[in-house]
Amino acid sequence: MYEVLIIGGGPAGLTAALYASRQGLKTIVITIDVGGQLLMSPRIENFPATPPLSGFELANGILEQVKEFGAELIYDEVIGIEEAGEGFRVRTKGGGEYEAKTVILAVGKRPRKLNAPGEDKFSGKGVSYCAVCDAPLYRGKRTAVIGWGEPAYEAATILRKHDNEVYVIHSGKIHAGSELLEKLREIGAKVISEVKVEEIRGDLVVRKLVLRRLKDGGVEELEVDGVFIELGYIADTSWLKGFVELNENGEIITDKLGRTSRKGVFAAGDATDMPYKQAVIAAAQGAIAALSASNYLRSLLGKPEVRSDWRKLAE
Repeated sequence: MYEVLIIGGGPAGLTAALYASRQGLKTIVITIDVGGQLLMSPRIENFPATPPLSGFELANGILEQVKEFGAELIYDEVIGIEEAGEGFRVRTKGGGEYEAKTVILAVGKRPRKLNAPGEDKFSGKGVSYCAVCDAPLYRGKRTAVIGWGEPAYEAATILRKHDNEVYVIHSGKIHAGSELLEKLREIGAKVISEVKVEEIRGDLVVRKLVLRRLKDGGVEELEVDGVFIELGYIADTSWLKGFVELNENGEIITDKLGRTSRKGVFAAGDATDMPYKQAVIAAAQGAIAALSASNYLRSLLGKPEVRSDWRKLAE
């Protein structure tokens, strides 16, 4: 049985693993990737004591530290969790079962889906949720960004840097003089507004979008090679309902020590009710959750809590 089981490999989960394993606790991280939303950041400039670097580089830097202190890493997706004996048991999509005395939930958030016919069919075959990751695959081709706001603008900018023809598709009405509209035009993106994506069509890969005009109900088709969906992110916590307390946004409710409503279960990162979603904050929450898990394990043995300061941690 592990002492600490961490679900999620973003900055919160990796930092929790670093702190837990550094204290000599038997630690395992189960994650579908390493980096989480960091992988979608081409440049991070606000992580203390770190020069500007990509999210991929930052995540791998923390991962090297985690490996140095002996934490185990499993690439899989957790689909269920329950109390078992003196701790908890988690089940994964790959059929694995793992038990631990404490659990740290660092599941992050996942892209919000469009929920249009063809979206799931062509996921990874022309439908993407990460322009940073996939824009190079469509160099010089016709692409569509579905969404509005800064995420859509950033995706369009990245795609234009790869010489793509870019259409930004927005279901709402755009007012004359819109600052975002002008910024998109400046980079050469074309904007289509007041339409609903009825369907994503193709053969082996995406070939076109079916758009319904909201003004008159008319239908038109737009030939594209790639579709980038930028509709924001939602907490990936539906499988935790009934296990820990969630708020109305599906975020995990925690106290200042990262404790959830269930003893022995802690949480950190973007899936918690912390309103500020930043890599450095997620990492700090991961450290807090790991220290709290360590103190919880000490309490099970009848030992007093340890209130560490940075000088002791540096010894």
